[in-house]
Amino acid sequence: MNETRTLSGHIRTFFIVTLITVMVWLLAESRMVQTRTLEPQIVLTTVETNGGVSLVVRQVTDQVQIRTAAVKVEGSTAGLDRFVRMLQNRIELRVGREIPATPGIHTLDLRQILRESTEMTVHGLIITEVSPASITVEVDELETRDFPIRVVMPVGVELDGVPRADPASVRVIAPSSVLARVTANEAAVPVSQEVVSQLAQGRLETIPGVVVNLPGIARDDWATQIEPGQVDIRVTLRTQTQNLTIDRLPVQVLIAPGEIGKWVVRINDADKDLVNVMVVGPAESIELLRSGETVPRAFVTLSFEDLGRGIRSKSAQILGLPAGCRLVDPDLTVNLEISPVQTPAQTPDEPTSDAGSGNPSE
Repeated sequence: MNETRTLSGHIRTFFIVTLITVMVWLLAESRMVQTRTLEPQIVLTTVETNGGVSLVVRQVTDQVQIRTAAVKVEGSTAGLDRFVRMLQNRIELRVGREIPATPGIHTLDLRQILRESTEMTVHGLIITEVSPASITVEVDELETRDFPIRVVMPVGVELDGVPRADPASVRVIAPSSVLARVTANEAAVPVSQEVVSQLAQGRLETIPGVVVNLPGIARDDWATQIEPGQVDIRVTLRTQTQNLTIDRLPVQVLIAPGEIGKWVVRINDADKDLVNVMVVGPAESIELLRSGETVPRAFVTLSFEDLGRGIRSKSAQILGLPAGCRLVDPDLTVNLEISPVQTPAQTPDEPTSDAGSGNPSE
């Protein structure tokens, strides 16, 4: 019985000693001084002031921007673990807190910022080194300006009316230092010759998605927005015309079918052909005439009244001209001689009666 009690006491003593040893070791481990190097990201944050003024910030460097920093810290294991959790792998530099909320160039001491940060304060922890030790930033105030749009067409393109942009203006949001470079009072929207060549002439066309260009502002300028960056252009190209002189067009006479065989119509010898008829029209239509693919004809159309009155002249009409073509001088007068056809019962001295006149019952 005594032996059993002695064995239980030994086992209990062993566990107590082991537990105390582990606790002492953990306590010593937690207070042991260690050195650790962290590489958190550097994050710049902007803010809007109470007065509604928006400030923006960027790094100023002639080389590649600094994305991360090497932070060497010294302290206990527990302290280092707590610092890592609080750091969250980033050094946030906010305008109005770590960065002065005044426009201009500012140099920031990263080591000092980390040391003075209340969020990063851990008892017994020392920040021994930060690389780079400092960074330089620029703070500026955001401004908003509206610019009307001017459509720029290629040289030599003729338009019917003024080209219009939709929308008619753009809004630019940018730092004041960026907007200070803008000397123009309007934004330009250039249309390329390649785009113009695909438009139909004489018809209102829409050119979608033309990029807005504002002299003095580049697309990669910091904190700069052009809204919208693309606009639609509505434009009507003036029809490009050419002239063509047709040397000779024979003149034909058109009369109503019911009058055929009742009248003799003679065209003056000098007017049997229209000479040097000038036609103007779209280039593609004029080419049809020039190549002979389309052949126009000249006609004098005589009505029943024209025949009955025996008119001495009438203007000729040109039929069969291609679309869009017209005569430069539409007054093409043809001199005529009109006489009724004499029946065998009539003599040359007898007057000719109108077959359609008189009362059938007489």
